[in-house]
Amino acid sequence: MLHTRKRTEDYNALAEQVINYAQRSGYEDIKADFEGYNSPASLKMLKEGITLTPDFTARRGSSKHYFELVVKNPDEDQQSTLISKWKALEVFAKMKGGSLNLFVPRGSYKFAAELVQEHSIDANMIKLSDIKA
Repeated sequence: MLHTRKRTEDYNALAEQVINYAQRSGYEDIKADFEGYNSPASLKMLKEGITLTPDFTARRGSSKHYFELVVKNPDEDQQSTLISKWKALEVFAKMKGGSLNLFVPRGSYKFAAELVQEHSIDANMIKLSDIKA
């Protein structure tokens, strides 16, 4: 999720749901770009001139996994940044033996699925409605 959407009450509730899911699923060393947690390391994309911070990172064994909360956003510039972020996280996850996991709240699944398919992003899409809070 892009930074402008992260400081809302809705985001806080969704972030807690993702963190609880990660803990129950056996992930360790969970870092979150969320108040009360250590922030994940940021990625600097020099070519694009942007810095991206994953929403969440976690380890399972020696693998590092990246988690992102998806929120539908019609702004084309932000979509472009989001696509770049997901592609970068996908590459880093594969390099570290992990995966990119997109957590999708109600109303954003079609948006996320289209972006993933159109841009050939290898990501696990998880509906937040399918996991217990």
